[in-house]
Amino acid sequence: MRRQSEWARLREKLMPPCPVMDVHVHPFPVPGIVAPTPQQAADFLIAQADRAGITRMILMNLGRTWSNTPSPEACSQANDQGIEVARLAPDRFVPFAYVNPAFPDEAIAELDRTVGLGLAFGVKLWVAVRASDERVIRVVRHAARLGVPVLQHAWIKAEGNLPGESTPADVAVLARAVPEAKIIMGHLGGGGLRGIEFVRSTPNVFVETGGSDPEAGIVEAAVARLGSRRVIFGSDANGRNMAVQLGKVLGAGISDIAKKRILWNNLIGILPASAGIPVPADDGRAPEDKAKS
Repeated sequence: MRRQSEWARLREKLMPPCPVMDVHVHPFPVPGIVAPTPQQAADFLIAQADRAGITRMILMNLGRTWSNTPSPEACSQANDQGIEVARLAPDRFVPFAYVNPAFPDEAIAELDRTVGLGLAFGVKLWVAVRASDERVIRVVRHAARLGVPVLQHAWIKAEGNLPGESTPADVAVLARAVPEAKIIMGHLGGGGLRGIEFVRSTPNVFVETGGSDPEAGIVEAAVARLGSRRVIFGSDANGRNMAVQLGKVLGAGISDIAKKRILWNNLIGILPASAGIPVPADDGRAPEDKAKS
């Protein structure tokens, strides 16, 4: 009993100091369950989020097979499944729409069907087409017209990226081509310090903290180079553990104000009002952090 009490006190100390919005969560697959139902997916994510202290999650469903080059029909089916999971717990989930820009006309029509009708509140782009491609630029320009942010997967792989997989350099090209868009560059852990430098001069790009294993100093580096208002927390669950990824931010040598921006304020500030989450009060216009040495 005493040990349980000690664990409870320790867990309380490890809880975040503010609400947390995880910008990068996948409902399928569900570990340990073959052919999970939407309810099982929702229950699993909520249990993991509760253990980590995460308040809300952005859902981006890539389907159940995760094809690198999905058809438009597969994207629509994935979106319907993700929206179904989100409807089971609307106080916990906010769905994004997943499209393949290799089919730009169909991708735009899918954004109109989902985002345009208030069923989704952002866009997820994965590895089918590089972000610097004109087709991606066209799709992201449409997302900007709809008033929603875009999360673009990006990585720098030692063995070389997939043919359609974006690097941070591709994201920078996209950001300059569509300066009115709010772009979240996925996987700070995959882009690393080089990735931060590629997007430093593109103020419409936010970096998301997820991806790869935790690395000491990476969040501090992002804050120092980009400012605390351009960093957003994401875990990439289920592929990564929410609590472990959250530790990157909670353990960073940055101010509490910077942590609150990263964990909640920054993302809420770029979501559309239709998502139904009130924009947080101004944080006193506190100066940007410089990471502590």
